[in-house]
Amino acid sequence: MEKRSAARELAFLALFQLPQNPEKFASKLSKMDFHAICLSGIRTLADHARLNLNKAEAFFIKTERALMEYQINHPLNEPLEQGTRSVPLPQSADFLDRIDDCYQAIALMKESLQIPEIYWHYNDIDIQDFTLTLLDQFNNKREEVDNLIKEVSKSWNINRMYKVDKLIIELAISEIISADIDPKVVISEALKIASKYSTEDGTKFINGILGDVLKQVQV
Repeated sequence: MEKRSAARELAFLALFQLPQNPEKFASKLSKMDFHAICLSGIRTLADHARLNLNKAEAFFIKTERALMEYQINHPLNEPLEQGTRSVPLPQSADFLDRIDDCYQAIALMKESLQIPEIYWHYNDIDIQDFTLTLLDQFNNKREEVDNLIKEVSKSWNINRMYKVDKLIIELAISEIISADIDPKVVISEALKIASKYSTEDGTKFINGILGDVLKQVQV
């Protein structure tokens, strides 16, 4: 993982463990060393992993129940008073959807078992410095960031956005308006984080908001 990518992901994960109030945010951040920030990210990853494992379990249970119901109700098993015999697997679209559910469950489990690479960079000074810079920018630019989001999302209440999507958007915008860096790079990095932690629709929403914000700041 490239150093700045690692720092952006770590800053995003740490935000879930920091207060929303700007003064409390700054106070807590000032008392945290980088090890504590990494641990905050790990706690968020652990919550994310638990959620993914619960989703994976639900997918497998749903598939198991569908297969059992199909087997029990199959014409070959209707004459039987007890027990069931094996029957050919169905080739219906619904059954193919169940297979897709299993693949999705496996993908979620793989993601949950990933060793957080960002923690391997714990002693990297460049990552430490950039992570702290991103968190400071996030907190110091809150009002300006909120105003930009309100300008481009008039049909959306910023406080009703999904927290994952909201934090990705806010972190990206705070970097765009604070740093001398190609904003398209920042947006691309934000979408990478979204593809990992948000939904497909959420990623599209984030891309749309950041694209509109970019037009605003370039005027």
